[in-house]
Amino acid sequence: MTWLAASDLVETPRQFFRRHLLRHTATAADLAWYLEQSVPRFSGSPEVRLAVEELVDRLGDFLGFTTGRQESDAFSRWTSPSGHVIAVWTVDDTRAAGAIADGARVRGRLLASLSVPSSELLTCLYVVCGDVNERRINDGVSLRRATDYARVITVDALASLAERAGSAALGHDEAVAILKPASVVADAVVSLLSAPRRR
Repeated sequence: MTWLAASDLVETPRQFFRRHLLRHTATAADLAWYLEQSVPRFSGSPEVRLAVEELVDRLGDFLGFTTGRQESDAFSRWTSPSGHVIAVWTVDDTRAAGAIADGARVRGRLLASLSVPSSELLTCLYVVCGDVNERRINDGVSLRRATDYARVITVDALASLAERAGSAALGHDEAVAILKPASVVADAVVSLLSAPRRR
């Protein structure tokens, strides 16, 4: 008889919540209540931060990415069927600059590991909970010379993008393109997509 290690039987809080979301959310709109409850408290608790990270990854699922995170990593990895890889950090405005610095190191590590075939296929995405000080974010990205691979989007804009993907108003390739915009903050592009069409 083989005995399983005790650690194999214990589900981590992250695994539990991920499983819960898979069972109880069929569309991006199903995440609205969870986001409303957790995002305003994102900065106050490690448990809430973990929950919001899982909600953000679930939005990535609805955008057509395969999402995954190592328990020890501060970022998750979204992989597109086209081969594009997005390393995703969920942060508040005050932690965004530090995460952008971490992103440069993570990007270098991923490229050195050859798990991403070229630098053009790797983006670092920072999902900001709450308000964004766009000037500070732009300055932080420029200072680290990350303008060609670092992108910032608020969690609200990401949720809006995922809802559009769910309603077939947006394809996966378009979502990838929006998450790699010409400017650092993608919210303006998402707002344009969300505006009612003129006749």
